[in-house]
Amino acid sequence: ATVSVLYCTLTMMLTTITLFVTTALGIDQKHINGDSWVSEPAKVKKKPTIPLWADLPSRERGPPPYVPPKDWVYNTTGGPVEGKINVHLVPHTHDDTGWQVTVDQYFYTEVYYVIDTVITRLFDDPNRKFMYVEVGFFARWWDQQPEKKKDMARTVVKNGQLEFVNGGWCMHDEASPYYVEMIDQTTRGHQFLKKNFGIDAMPKGTWQIDPFGHSNTNAWLIGAESGMNYQFWGRMDYQDFAMRANHSGLEWIWQGSQSLGKSAQIFAGQLYGHGRGGYSTWFNFNNNGPQVQDDPSRHDYNVDDVVDQFVQNARQQSASYKTDHQIWACGSDFNYQNAEHWYHNLDKIIHYINKNGSVNAFYSTPTFYVEQKKKANVSWEVRQDDIFPLADDAHHYWSGYFTSRPSLKRQVHVASNFLNAARQMEVIEKVNTSQINNPTVRPSPPVGPSWTDSLEGSIGVATHHDGMSGTERQDVSDDYELRISESHGEVEEGVALTFKKMLQMNNNTKLYHCNCNSMGADDCLNITMCGATTQTSHFTVAAWNPLGRSSTQWFHIPVTGSNWKVSNENPTAIMSQITEIDNRTLSLPLLYLNSFNMTAEQIAQKKEMMSNKATHTLSFEAHLPPLGYQLFNATRIESTPKPTHSVEGMISNLKGGGKFNVSSSLYDVEFDDSVGTTSRIYNKQTKRSTPLSIQIGWYNSSVGGCTHDPAVSVENSCDKQKSGAYIFRSNTSKVFYPGEDQTPTLKVVEGPLFTEVYQRFSEWATIMYRIYNQSESVEVEWTVGPIPIDTPWIPRVTKGPNNWGKEVIIRYSTGLASSGTFYTDSNGREMVKRRYNQRGPSYPKLVVNEPVAGNYYPVNAMISINETKDEFAVLTDVSQGGASLADGQIELMVHRRLQADDSRGVREPLNETMCGCNDINAAPGAMGAHGHEGDGGCVCEGLTMRGKHILLFGDIDKVRTNRRQFLEELNFPATLAFTNASFIPSPTAPAQKTFLSAAFPPQIKLLTLTNNYADINDGKLLLRVAHLYSVGEGPMSVPVDVNFSEIFHKSGLVITSMEETQLTAFQSQTKTDEQKFDWKTHDPTGGKVFQQLREYQSFEKRFPFNAQTFTVTVRPMEVRTFLVTIQ
Repeated sequence: ATVSVLYCTLTMMLTTITLFVTTALGIDQKHINGDSWVSEPAKVKKKPTIPLWADLPSRERGPPPYVPPKDWVYNTTGGPVEGKINVHLVPHTHDDTGWQVTVDQYFYTEVYYVIDTVITRLFDDPNRKFMYVEVGFFARWWDQQPEKKKDMARTVVKNGQLEFVNGGWCMHDEASPYYVEMIDQTTRGHQFLKKNFGIDAMPKGTWQIDPFGHSNTNAWLIGAESGMNYQFWGRMDYQDFAMRANHSGLEWIWQGSQSLGKSAQIFAGQLYGHGRGGYSTWFNFNNNGPQVQDDPSRHDYNVDDVVDQFVQNARQQSASYKTDHQIWACGSDFNYQNAEHWYHNLDKIIHYINKNGSVNAFYSTPTFYVEQKKKANVSWEVRQDDIFPLADDAHHYWSGYFTSRPSLKRQVHVASNFLNAARQMEVIEKVNTSQINNPTVRPSPPVGPSWTDSLEGSIGVATHHDGMSGTERQDVSDDYELRISESHGEVEEGVALTFKKMLQMNNNTKLYHCNCNSMGADDCLNITMCGATTQTSHFTVAAWNPLGRSSTQWFHIPVTGSNWKVSNENPTAIMSQITEIDNRTLSLPLLYLNSFNMTAEQIAQKKEMMSNKATHTLSFEAHLPPLGYQLFNATRIESTPKPTHSVEGMISNLKGGGKFNVSSSLYDVEFDDSVGTTSRIYNKQTKRSTPLSIQIGWYNSSVGGCTHDPAVSVENSCDKQKSGAYIFRSNTSKVFYPGEDQTPTLKVVEGPLFTEVYQRFSEWATIMYRIYNQSESVEVEWTVGPIPIDTPWIPRVTKGPNNWGKEVIIRYSTGLASSGTFYTDSNGREMVKRRYNQRGPSYPKLVVNEPVAGNYYPVNAMISINETKDEFAVLTDVSQGGASLADGQIELMVHRRLQADDSRGVREPLNETMCGCNDINAAPGAMGAHGHEGDGGCVCEGLTMRGKHILLFGDIDKVRTNRRQFLEELNFPATLAFTNASFIPSPTAPAQKTFLSAAFPPQIKLLTLTNNYADINDGKLLLRVAHLYSVGEGPMSVPVDVNFSEIFHKSGLVITSMEETQLTAFQSQTKTDEQKFDWKTHDPTGGKVFQQLREYQSFEKRFPFNAQTFTVTVRPMEVRTFLVTIQ
């Protein structure tokens, strides 16, 4: 979207019109409504400092101040000039891989023409530059080009004219993805570039201009550890920006890792934009609007005005940055579809600015700009704090998207784990693409030949900052989900073939996965549905453990009947427990019904067809070998009495007002039936306890107006900002009960292996606590939805229904004196210290006018509080927003259903249904009852979510040790396959097998093992490992020796060569270390930041890899990547 302010002067004698676009801001559409990123001064043309030639009476003009060169060839050569302000003009486009329309729709209608015309215009002039980010788009363009056009692209890349920055498959979100997804999508993009351009295309920095906050992990891991020297963005907190802009502080050195310290520093900067951030500059030439007019024989001559405005803006911007160098981002969303518009005008600007000589201008790239900053040899502020949560005004906190579209967030994460398991299996059994009979119909542009390639690309494009962030339109979200599901089907077949090969099964044997990729909920273990295990008397479970260590996990499988026997390779039965499926779970598949235009009879028939045919859940504990599989046989027993090896859970009758304990090996959890929830948790090992209350509730979403809270002054409480996909804003700090006020009910089901406690707040808000006898955690399985649109249990405030938006939370209240301090993870990596109503020491003192939303942070894996000796931690299986708003409290927002749009460009409320539609009663092209423009025909229940939290309480070091191990089981569980065929183990196909000769140390995660890039890397596989612990997490937070020759020394998986690379396997680690910048730093806060950086002893020096013995010492939090040859 382009805003143009035209200034016209009509002279009486010659009626010469002077036209000049002083702003044409190129504001990205996410800000066009109610935007406060665009400063008021930027919206108004600066007063000229010179008489403008076209404004003068013709008799007084004299010769024009600037005339075109005689040959009309503009001088675009240039470079830095010492002693002048050097303006680096960096042409760029920002291309969302899905937002208001899908990734393919954007490509065919807009992005194709961006890349195509830019390549041609760069080829015309070797001085021109361009930078590009989204390789997922570039790969689409590349696949459609003749060799001649590809050669042009290779030339401009080799010449340094086209620079890839970031170089990932997309510009990923920084709040929602786990670090695994961030690494994978970046690696995919980098390997495409390596394949087609070689080392000339290796990105030197990151360009995260559009994400709505910035994580430490992205800076130190995706940035510094990938060999990048800088990161730029277009958004930061408005109060922080204002302070920094006034003190030349919009660029600094980001030392984001507590564990790696100075070795993971990166140069970081906020783009100046229009004066208060953003990722364009004060002019825009993207369309046929006003241009730079330098021909005095024609009307609209304005080049003197252009030069004057340019010089004024350069001088203004220089006050906010150190050194004489400043970067101007020339472009915005989907700009350069006709690149000649931009380049023709920029050529003129460079020519005339340098003719003027007041400042110096030239084509540049972010890399060249940062090189000049380094050459300045000045000291820079050092900073550790991240950029969360981001606000662009007093009531505009971008913290809603931490939870928005939770189903897509979950799907990306689940698919990512499945992808990595499939990659491992493919390497071991060498099943190739030609053997797969279910290829993806609309595959991702290929990078490698693997049958996992398309799923990798589908996940990669969904990590986009308007993808799994939840800030896209409903049909675009549907498109992401469809792509992942379709590619998932191809990989499921590959996994099935691999299992068959491993187990020497008949090729006609049917294997099923129940991964929630069928229509509706036919095969979805998350809601206890699986056709392969229901209405059958026997099935076999094949479980693949993707972890590099042995793992103990619980399997909960839907079955019919209550008498079952589970066994493995041993004749002795495995102890199991049978539990009758609860009514809440049985109701879930029926929510997928779209009853539009259906009769009552048709609805009844459809519900019968969709209903869950299972009656019970069969549960047993599985002990899995490292990087290997284990088989389990389940057989229904018809005998009476019931077998002792499989015991059915028994429902306990509760007496009103009573308290009761449920015990495990570590905990006693006390419940109080009189209040309908937990009341205390006791740690048997430490002999300490704390009160514990667990509640589901909701905040009322603001639709604009005043925030009613004692902490907010009346004069600062009102604003038109609404809560939406991006923004979280509640009307008040009050948490409402999820339904009509009542005491939640409790039901207890006791068994020999675990006890389940069912807590019902209302028909749409329930929790099931599962406490295993032999476990050091408490499992909380929550189910929320369908969140009602109306709120009939609250007195109406309008004539119509109470259509209140609802932000649903689970709040954990303990007795810990946490003193306003809590900790959240950064993309599953290090924990970041948070303080209520405060930010870290590098921030100014903030005024927080939204006491709830202004204290929310992204939680990808865990959130914790502590007091002296004890810690209480909540682990999550999907990214959510979280906070601690009072001492001893933790809350996580698990779901949202809103009734208004937040005016950030998505243009529809966040109002999801189980059918992926929200256009109830919408005629084609019209707005439906829920605000969505669509095809109509949606009568479906609201989206219902189910997920897990894991609770840990006890000694701080013990909890911090355990939480990382529990996270591995929670977020990287075994990949399962089911068959009804009988399996007989043999010496060559045993019922249990590991493919490692030794397990990895407990601190080390086997992160990646794939052959998808072997063709790019001389036949070598990519192997990646990560240290699970950061400094300050107890006795496991130490460097660990890894001997790969001992671990990979089993027939079929023997490493014969290893070469260490940087994170994305683009070049050697040695070369990367040689190219790394070393920065001078200081602390302008009087030592507060240095104190923060020194809270823990970091490990700043990388331990060298021994290429002879295949051994390496891995530092806490470190990720090491290798290219390996395997026999």
